[in-house]
Amino acid sequence: MNRRLAIGAVAIAVGTVLMASLLWGLQHAAMSNPAVLGRPAPVLAIKPMSGDLLRIRELEGSPVVLNFWASWCGPCVEEAGVLGEAARDNRRIQFVGADNRDTTSAFEQFERQHPHSYPAGPIVVGSYQSYGVAGLPATFFIDSKGVVVASFVGPLDSNTLYHYLSLLS
Repeated sequence: MNRRLAIGAVAIAVGTVLMASLLWGLQHAAMSNPAVLGRPAPVLAIKPMSGDLLRIRELEGSPVVLNFWASWCGPCVEEAGVLGEAARDNRRIQFVGADNRDTTSAFEQFERQHPHSYPAGPIVVGSYQSYGVAGLPATFFIDSKGVVVASFVGPLDSNTLYHYLSLLS
C-alpha cells in the first residue's frame, strides 16, 4: 500500500512539473523572434490566386495572423485546418498565408487540393527573412496597430493558436 502511495505521489509531482513547464513554454514561446517583437510588422505583400496584391500594412486597424507556409512543408498542411477553422470563427482577425519559396505551379496545385479559407499567396514584396523566419511553419501575431506582439514556430494546434489569439484582444 505504501508503495502505491509513493508511486502516486511521484506521478502527481511529475505531472505538476510537466504542466508548469508547458504553461511557462506557452508564455515564453512568443519570444522566439525577438528581433521583430514589439516593432511594426516588416513590409510584406502576397499575391493570392485572385490576383489582387495584399499588403500586411494595409490591414492595420485589424489584428492579423500571418502564417508562413509552403506546399512542400508537411507540418504546414497539418496546421492548415486549424488555421482555417480559426479564421472562420474569428472574423475580426485577418488571417494571411505567405507562401514561402514555392514555385507558382506548386502553389496553384496546393490551393486546388487544399484551398485556404483566407487570403494566401506567394510573397511578392518583402521577404520571410525580414521576419526572422528560419523554419516552417512560422506564425506571427500582429495587433491592430501593426505591431508584432508574438510569434510561434512549428505547427499550431487549436489550444496553442487560441492562446495566441487571446493576445490580440
